[in-house]
Amino acid sequence: MSWNSKTWAWVKKYFSVNPLSTDGMPVVGKFRTPAVGSRPEKYVYPKSEASNLSNNYYFQRDVRRNYPRLAVYSQDKVAGLLEGASTKASTGAEGQAIQAVETKPLTEVLASRQLYNKQRLAPTPNWGRKVVWKESEDFIHPGDPNFPMRCYTTV
Repeated sequence: MSWNSKTWAWVKKYFSVNPLSTDGMPVVGKFRTPAVGSRPEKYVYPKSEASNLSNNYYFQRDVRRNYPRLAVYSQDKVAGLLEGASTKASTGAEGQAIQAVETKPLTEVLASRQLYNKQRLAPTPNWGRKVVWKESEDFIHPGDPNFPMRCYTTV
């Protein structure tokens, strides 16, 4: 005997907490009307910006090229940039000897100068706008004097 028969349906309904609830199984002998594939109209694709041919160039839609190009910097290059040395090699006139620029190791450059202080802060990604922080009004303090945290948000 099938679990989806009328006898088991009566037993499930009798012992259920909510007899009006359903398990989602269709009753035997009932079918969906109209059937899924029997609709007479054709499917119409929705209009979008991608389906418009004017001013819709491939290079604008191609997401593979929208990533920034990667750059690799060696420790000597970073040390030279931090020290303030010129990045281009100087070209001498004919007959003059070209002097090679000696670069210090990165550890010496970092130990010799302080990169950031209160006047020269570390860079932050603010994308052209100044970030102003204020204490959040939505944060509900738990009222515990041992809870030292405050929540800040941008204006």
